[in-house]
Amino acid sequence: MSNKSFKALYAKVEPTAEYQAEKLAVGFLAELNAFMRANGVSNAELARRANVSPAYITKLFRGPSNLSIETLTKLSDALGCKVHMHLASHGADVRWFDLIKSSRSTQHEINPDVAQFVKVMGQMPSNQEEYLNDEKFALAA
Repeated sequence: MSNKSFKALYAKVEPTAEYQAEKLAVGFLAELNAFMRANGVSNAELARRANVSPAYITKLFRGPSNLSIETLTKLSDALGCKVHMHLASHGADVRWFDLIKSSRSTQHEINPDVAQFVKVMGQMPSNQEEYLNDEKFALAA
């Protein structure tokens, strides 16, 4: 498949509600999984904390699922997190990061995950066209 045909297909599919919904679900599940790995939480432990079956957690991670806002909240609460949603104009370049308030934190204590995030975000191209064509960023992430 040529680069032009992929761009044409992406341009056609990207604005659809189905694509955007799946992108949000996949993004949430990727963050959930990363948080679980970083904190040593297994699928079974997440299921126990969220009061759902382990099979349900496996189903969520295996494929397309219709994640309700209640499910997002239940799973994030089970990990001691909260869900944030944000509306942005089409074409907006939105970047987020968490500022964690902690009385223990000192200047020389830097979370390696935060440092990696800052490094990758600094390499991120400034517009979507560059992002889609930037192999360096795709490999870094």
